[in-house]
Amino acid sequence: MVSGFIVYLALLLSALWAVMFMRQLKSGLGQTALDDHFAWGLYVQGFFYFSALAGGILVFMAVATLFGLGSIRPLVETGSAVSMGCLVAAGMLLGSDLGKPFRGIRILTGKNFASPLTWDFYMLSLCGVLDLVFLLGWIPETGALATIWAVLCLVAALGYVMIHTLFFLSRVGAGFRSQPFLGMDTLAQSLLGGAALMNLVALVSGVAFPHAGKLLLALASFTLVPLVGGHIASLSLRSRGMEQKKIIALDGLILAMLTIAVMISPEGRILPAFVSVLILVAVFLEKSHLMKQYQIKPTLPLPYSRYEGTPEYSPSASEWILAFGSVGVCVFFSTLIINVKALL
Repeated sequence: MVSGFIVYLALLLSALWAVMFMRQLKSGLGQTALDDHFAWGLYVQGFFYFSALAGGILVFMAVATLFGLGSIRPLVETGSAVSMGCLVAAGMLLGSDLGKPFRGIRILTGKNFASPLTWDFYMLSLCGVLDLVFLLGWIPETGALATIWAVLCLVAALGYVMIHTLFFLSRVGAGFRSQPFLGMDTLAQSLLGGAALMNLVALVSGVAFPHAGKLLLALASFTLVPLVGGHIASLSLRSRGMEQKKIIALDGLILAMLTIAVMISPEGRILPAFVSVLILVAVFLEKSHLMKQYQIKPTLPLPYSRYEGTPEYSPSASEWILAFGSVGVCVFFSTLIINVKALL
């Protein structure tokens, strides 16, 4: 069971989220820093962040089930609760961004299948159902049902992670400078973030996670390549390269630290746990950079737009409070599910 202190702290943050959300319902989105330049802000960043983590965890669960890795079954069961918490937090942040959550019903009634948001909604809902089925204990460790569930989980999780790329297609130009690594980057960030979160969950819950450092090392290598490739593809946009360079530097540091950890102590847990925290930070920074990068539309064509001022987005205090509150929602739902399952 999870410590009561963590549960109460998460509940407090969740209550803070609820208070700020009710306040926003009354006053509208005017208290946010969203404007004509930035229609998407911290809420959407958080939505992509939490849903990416949930997708990475679900892929981990599906692969472990498909290959019958019984030794990490306890970790998979704990991970299912965490992924559900991430999905709930992602949904709440999306509701915050809509201003009025009931507008989400239009996604169902609108039947706009050309919209990435429609497909994203369906895939996220499918992931939630598959995760719930697993939480209820209806999926055995082996057998035909386990295989079918794992395949559906892989399709749904990888599907909505890749659908996230479609949100930015209309904002990407043609040719070599079109960021050809965006889809690969989105997938890599999700897998790496999910594995890092699972490593922290294993450390906190005391569940074994064999070869965690090596898995993180492989995924960190996979993540760094599209980041560097994307930066090379956008070298002409000099005013937007500094933040990307910082993210690449952080990912390079993560890769170096994981390499050292694997060489010195392959089964060590302390350094990989610290690096896992850095990974979660790096994934959030990448989502933040992605949101900003593809919303900035220069009014002048290249090469003249190089000298044009770049608009800045700085989240308001209300946005930050709601974002931190969503972390509490994620932790609260995850720990609540874990504790209820432990009692049963």
